[in-house]
Amino acid sequence: MNIDEVAHDNAAETATEQTNPLLNQRSDENELLKIVEMTVMQSGKTDNAALNGQGEPTDSKHRYSVLKRTGKRLAPANLCPQMNLPLRVVTLLLILLLLWGVTFTLFQDAVLPQGKVFALATLFVLAYLAGWLISLIHLPPLLGMLVMGILLRNIGFFHMTGPYATAVSTLRLVAMVVILIKAGLGLDAAALKRLSFVVVKLAFIPCLVEAATVAVVAHLVLGFPWLWGILLGFVLGAVSPAVVVPSLLALQGKGYGEDKGIATLVIAASSIDDIVAISGFGVVVGLIFSTGDLMQQLVHGPIEVVIGLSFGIGWGILLMFIPHKDDVWVVRERAFLIGGGGLFAVLGSSLVGYSGAGPLACIVAAFLACSGWKMLGWSSSFNPVADIYSVIWKVFEPVLFGLIGTEIDLSQLEANTILYGLCVLAVGLMLRLLASCLATMGGTLNLKEMLFVTIAWFPKATVQAALGPVALDLARKEVPVDMNKLDLASQVLTIAVLSILLTAPIGAVGIYIAGPRLLGRTVPKTVDNAANSQV
Repeated sequence: MNIDEVAHDNAAETATEQTNPLLNQRSDENELLKIVEMTVMQSGKTDNAALNGQGEPTDSKHRYSVLKRTGKRLAPANLCPQMNLPLRVVTLLLILLLLWGVTFTLFQDAVLPQGKVFALATLFVLAYLAGWLISLIHLPPLLGMLVMGILLRNIGFFHMTGPYATAVSTLRLVAMVVILIKAGLGLDAAALKRLSFVVVKLAFIPCLVEAATVAVVAHLVLGFPWLWGILLGFVLGAVSPAVVVPSLLALQGKGYGEDKGIATLVIAASSIDDIVAISGFGVVVGLIFSTGDLMQQLVHGPIEVVIGLSFGIGWGILLMFIPHKDDVWVVRERAFLIGGGGLFAVLGSSLVGYSGAGPLACIVAAFLACSGWKMLGWSSSFNPVADIYSVIWKVFEPVLFGLIGTEIDLSQLEANTILYGLCVLAVGLMLRLLASCLATMGGTLNLKEMLFVTIAWFPKATVQAALGPVALDLARKEVPVDMNKLDLASQVLTIAVLSILLTAPIGAVGIYIAGPRLLGRTVPKTVDNAANSQV
């Protein structure tokens, strides 16, 4: 071959590569594949020895990869993405069936359809589903849970007696401990300090005004004794964080009210508002159910406050430093200790006759402990213990509201109780709204923002559900049973449930509609920059 032929062949190859780059790429891939095959063949003996004659490793890996890809393609969620929700429901049903099977091996007849345990489990499941359905139309889930409890009780499906009634009462107390701890962990010390004056006014004035108004109207209309009227006033005087907080956080996420800190103001004030109502309720319930002379009854309430504050402060400070912040199990230990301490405070205070001290101690301990954890490195956005109790609350929410609904026997209600109860509730709400508007004056809020805060101060649910049956439980435990107290406690619970049914949906819808119309919106800078770049 002469020089001209070699040059001609090289030029032809270069032209072929330039005109057909895909052919060049394939040749490179073939060379790379040969190198890989040679490497596999060199390591084949070692692999075969390890596999003891189980076949070529490349073949098994290839078959495994093919099966893996086929399994992914045939998965129901990939074949039909719309099946994610049905699969979630099926998973939940399988878990429930498994739990039922385990409990059947332990309790046998009690978990059959005629048993009390089966009725209790059915209530929890149906209450959860009812709450989920209600949430789809932007209403608080507790409304559906409460209605489901009322429905099951009045169709004759759910009625607890004997030890099961005691178990139901204990479950309600545990659920109350969870929501109290959740409220205490949600308090923001920095926001309280920054908006302290408006927060204090908004927390105290509407609650006390409504409590006093309800006490007077209940005494005049329902014939309640003064102490029972004040008790009803403090039950109705609290706003519901379960309705207000999620609604405000949704608006805050869209930028509404952020410039004035509306969400922080209302959430912080609602937590203190609950403390005021719970503390006042504890004092009054102690006066009503305490035994002894008048002086003992007068000092019973203040003693409850002292006991609750003392235990709450001591336990909260202790949990600031125990366990150590670098402990491997610090999150689980803190969650267990704050929950165990709160449960001990509520159950223990009820055992020794100072039932009002427990709820107060629970909130104070959670607030102080959480403040200490933030000083040691945590923050409002990073609080794993609060996240744990948010999950626990999702479990106990249908427990609390479903069981509260089962306390309402519509056949035993008198038309006068409902009518007069609505009258008491309406008058109290009107003066509460007026007091809320007055409490926000003198600050940095404009008229529209003041109106929105007034609307946000309307819904009731959580505290009413937690405190409503307390007097009824105490009246049932008295020996001998005082039928007058039992009747008054039943009316208190009925009016508390009416307040939830009336104000929770109206308040939730009011916040949802009024927020975008009454609050200013702060648009994130990233959105502005993106918009400007597109223009």
